[in-house]
Amino acid sequence: MEQQLTQLQNASQKIKNKESKIYFLTQDTGGIASASVAQTYEYVKYLRESGYKAEILYEKKEYKGVSEWLDETYTSLPHSNIEDGELKVGIADIVVIPELYGHVLEQIVNMPCSKLMFSQAYDFILETLNPGFGWVNYGVTKCITTSEGQKEHIKKLFPTVETTVIEPSIPSYFKPSEKPKKPMIAIHTRDPRDTMKIIKSFYLQNPQFKWITFRDMRGLSRKDFAKSLGESCASIWIDRISSFGTFPIESMMCNTPCIGTLPIMKPSWLTESNGIWVFDESKVVEIIGGFLKNWLEDSVPPVLHEKMIETSSNFSVDKERKEVISYFDSLFTEKYNEIESSINKLTPVSENS
Repeated sequence: MEQQLTQLQNASQKIKNKESKIYFLTQDTGGIASASVAQTYEYVKYLRESGYKAEILYEKKEYKGVSEWLDETYTSLPHSNIEDGELKVGIADIVVIPELYGHVLEQIVNMPCSKLMFSQAYDFILETLNPGFGWVNYGVTKCITTSEGQKEHIKKLFPTVETTVIEPSIPSYFKPSEKPKKPMIAIHTRDPRDTMKIIKSFYLQNPQFKWITFRDMRGLSRKDFAKSLGESCASIWIDRISSFGTFPIESMMCNTPCIGTLPIMKPSWLTESNGIWVFDESKVVEIIGGFLKNWLEDSVPPVLHEKMIETSSNFSVDKERKEVISYFDSLFTEKYNEIESSINKLTPVSENS
């Protein structure tokens, strides 16, 4: 009991001094840009700026990382890996686990740290969990997610998990080009085959627009991605299983109208008037042709741009930073109070009096 009491007292002091570690388990995408991975890096940056000891955690020693698409602000953040066997976590620490890494829960179930899920893609929640097993079976009681739709989905699967929504922000370098828009369309699809199908179909159906170019946004660095989006006269978004959809909002920030298919889980920011949305993907090519005609005639409805500005103004970095820091402040306050309560129960009555 004395050893347990000492461990709890040390954990309490670590939390009080902001010496607890927060490990964000992160997927290695092999150098390919990923909005969800970028979001994880943002969280680590926010928390470190606030004084927390947050780190990126990879599974393997060898990992490609994000140096090809994020700048030094992010690559210089502390990184650890599980494979080298030097990872040590205690009662005062937190491991943040993406929904895709459900299988890791079984490996760390006996670790004394808190486990927090970070769900950015509802379609992957059950991907690596065994049938009949949920997060709660591995001691998970809390989750952060990025949309109300995901929160409701998680509630159906794991009713006892306390889920908090923190919507992503869009960096300020997503902005309109200072030069006139180019006759170029930025295209972003989950499946690369959809990109080529749309481009080939467009040129077959619209030979009069053979001088229009397409920019496949896959593989660009974040700032090149933003620059291309700002230069484009329109963007295309095809992602049926999107849980939030940062790309259309990035387009709005760049004053670039977005033509897209409605995802299965409709995000709360999506309205009838802030983009050009369709259920039927086969209609996209036809809509692109109609939009280009309006753009060339300078007859795109002004309300579209007004609603784009109105929508995108809700996703500032300051708002997200405050929500992230506030959430972890509350998390550690709750953790501290629980530990102090346990200390009081284990401390002999004579010492408490």
